[in-house]
Amino acid sequence: MTSRPRDIQTILNERLSIIQAIAAANSENLRLNQIAGGMMILDQKDEVEGTDDDLRRDDRAANDTALTRCTAGIEKLEAKLAVLDRELEAATERKK
Repeated sequence: MTSRPRDIQTILNERLSIIQAIAAANSENLRLNQIAGGMMILDQKDEVEGTDDDLRRDDRAANDTALTRCTAGIEKLEAKLAVLDRELEAATERKK
């Protein structure tokens, strides 16, 4: 038994929700990239000053892990959005 196709408004509501989630994830991605950039500047400062201790190793690893997860989450959300866009296109064609 096949399910009944969803109406355009339902698809658009879900699409809006996914777009909001993508925007939030992109904001988090930017924040994490800014942290990584800040750490790089501190690393360069340490290098110039001749400091050998990598005091930010654990923080860098945690940030890198969070950045990887965030990027993967964005990719999953974008894939969901692509599926919804195809569903929306099909729903729009049915209305013609």
